[in-house]
Amino acid sequence: MLKLYDYLDEVISTQKIAQQPHPPLQYSLSELMEVLEIEQVKDLEEPLKRAINVCVSLHISVEENFKKIYKYEDGTMKPDWELSPLAGYLLMINCDPSNPLIAKAQLHFVMQSK
Repeated sequence: MLKLYDYLDEVISTQKIAQQPHPPLQYSLSELMEVLEIEQVKDLEEPLKRAINVCVSLHISVEENFKKIYKYEDGTMKPDWELSPLAGYLLMINCDPSNPLIAKAQLHFVMQSK
């Protein structure tokens, strides 16, 4: 009996994606919000979840790319995230491109990879 066999599925399931060990956490979610003129953190919650899910699916260390931190601001503690360059990229490509600044950032990442 013939068995359907997809080599790519095996590679994905058995190989880890190569990444620089302990990448620097260069970005913070609050800084990205400021640059992109996003006022509500809830607007980035879903893209952040998707970016983390990409790492989980590809067996890329979430702990090395996303770090939840807290900042004291306006008399209260507010959650924030520190992001590696990979995490920043994954976040941006999962954001809503109807925001012109996000669309511009997404285009920048595409053009940078060519």
